[in-house]
Amino acid sequence: MERRFSEELKTLKQKLFQMGLLVEGAIQKAIDAMQTRSADLVEGVFQDEEMINAIEIEIDDKGHALFALSQPVAGDLRLLAMILKINTDLERMGDHAVNIAQCSKRLLADAPLAIDFPLPKMGESVQRMVRDALDCFMNENVDLARRVLESDDKIDDFNDQLYESMVAMMEKDSSTVRRALRYVVIGRNLERIADLSNNIAEDTIYLKQGKEVRHHFEKQ
Repeated sequence: MERRFSEELKTLKQKLFQMGLLVEGAIQKAIDAMQTRSADLVEGVFQDEEMINAIEIEIDDKGHALFALSQPVAGDLRLLAMILKINTDLERMGDHAVNIAQCSKRLLADAPLAIDFPLPKMGESVQRMVRDALDCFMNENVDLARRVLESDDKIDDFNDQLYESMVAMMEKDSSTVRRALRYVVIGRNLERIADLSNNIAEDTIYLKQGKEVRHHFEKQ
């Protein structure tokens, strides 16, 4: 019984990794759609969302079934709880990718807006956080998890700079308001993806060390 549970838990973790790869791809497409003004990439994000949602439901159903039908020991119980939590975080990342794609789709209807801000660099930094967060959980790598947490302030700074840049642009030229607000929304969604990556890193540290690091608090 215990061996079967461990095998099912391993399978569930691999399914979570599969979902994570889909989420990574959706975020990549959403960012590329914004940069290249590609309607095809926007549609690709919408298609990815359907697959992400389907896997999220599958993991949730199987995970709760394991809770109900098995009596996992402490370590396995903690891992199962983390899988279910990260499953939700990844699904939310997919939602934010969709939000970015929707903004990009609306921007296609307007003339391009030249913005004085390295948005592609912010997007690349967020993508790296997502990739590292997924890797640190799959490999139970605490050092990498802590590097993910250290990256969060950089994304917050990016988002603050983007907001200030867009406000300055709107104050200077009222014709840019609608387009500039789209970029503010994109920045906010990128920041939320980074926050969700942080959640996964925090869960990894808790899984391996039993230490609570949320809100900069760590139990000794």
